[in-house]
Amino acid sequence: MKTSHDRIDTVVIGGSAGGFSTLKTLLAELPPSLPAVVLVTLHRGPTEVATLATLLARYSSLPTIDPEEGETLREGTVIFAPLDRHMLIGDGHVHLRRGPAENGFRPAIDPLFRSAAVYRPTRTVGVVLSGRLDDGASGLRAIWRVGGRALVQDPTDALAGEMPSAARRAVPDAQVGTASELAAMIAAMVGEKADRPAAAPQDIRTELTISALEASTMEMTESLGELSPYNCPDCNGVLWEIKDGELVRYRCHTGHAYSEDTLVESQLEALERSLEDSLRAQRGHASLLRRMAERSPSTKNRERLLARAEGYEEDSRLVEQALRRRAARQ
Repeated sequence: MKTSHDRIDTVVIGGSAGGFSTLKTLLAELPPSLPAVVLVTLHRGPTEVATLATLLARYSSLPTIDPEEGETLREGTVIFAPLDRHMLIGDGHVHLRRGPAENGFRPAIDPLFRSAAVYRPTRTVGVVLSGRLDDGASGLRAIWRVGGRALVQDPTDALAGEMPSAARRAVPDAQVGTASELAAMIAAMVGEKADRPAAAPQDIRTELTISALEASTMEMTESLGELSPYNCPDCNGVLWEIKDGELVRYRCHTGHAYSEDTLVESQLEALERSLEDSLRAQRGHASLLRRMAERSPSTKNRERLLARAEGYEEDSRLVEQALRRRAARQ
C-alpha cells in the first residue's frame, strides 16, 4: 500500500493580478475529498484586511486555513500565505518568515515553490495563475528540476497573462489549461505514484535558506552567480547575477531577489522616487533662497540669492520635464 511519501499529495499555487478570480473557480471545482494539501500564495496589497481564507471559504470545496507558524500540513485543506510573510513548506509543517522581498513581494511565490522542491520534490504539483511580470517562474522551474509536476494557466484565459507566459518559458514542458481544466488536471495527478525523490540541487537549497532567514551568509549569495554592475533598488547593495536555465535573475547580499523584468520595474520605480525627491528638494531650496533674499538688507547679497534661486528653479523644471516624459512612455 502506498504511503504519502510515494504519491503526489502536495499542490502549491501562485498568482497575482487576476489570480483571485481564477482561484474562485479552481478551488470550487477541486473534489472535496482531494487527498492532498493545497498551499496558496497570492500577491495582495499591504493594507488589505480580510484574509484569503475568509474571502475564499465560500468558494472552496475544501476547508480554508490561515496558518500559524508550525501549522501542520493536512490533506484535504487549503492553506493561504498571510500578508507580509513568505509561506514555506518544512518537514510536515508550515514556516512563516519575514524574509527579504522577492520580485517586489512578500509573500512571494518563488520561496513557497522552492520549499516544495526541497521538502516534497516529486510529490508536488506547482501551479502558476494569472498575474503581471514573472514571480513563480523560477520556483516552478525548481519544482520541475526535481521531478515535480508543472501546470500553468492558459495566458488567454488569464486576466493578466504575463506571469503564466513567463512560467511557460521557464518550463516549456508545463501543461496548460483554463481554470476549470487546471482543477481537473490537479485532481487527476493527486494520488498518482511519485518518482523516487533525490536531494534538491544546492542552489535551490541555498535560495530557500536565504528566504527563510536561516543564517545565510554573503558567501552563500556569492556562490549562486557572478557579480553584476547593478545595485539593489531596495537596499542599494550589489546584485549577483544568477543563470537559471534560460532565466537570468539577480539577488543581493540582503536577500532581495529579482527577475530581469522585475529588476527593470524596480529600477524605474526607484528612479521615479529619486526624481520626485530631487524635484521637491530643488523647489524647497529655491523657495528658501527667495525668502532669504527678501529679508536681506544687502542689494548685492539679495541679487546673489535670487540668481541661485533661479538656477534651482530651472533645474526643477528640467526634472519635472523628465517626470512628464517618463509618464508619457508608460
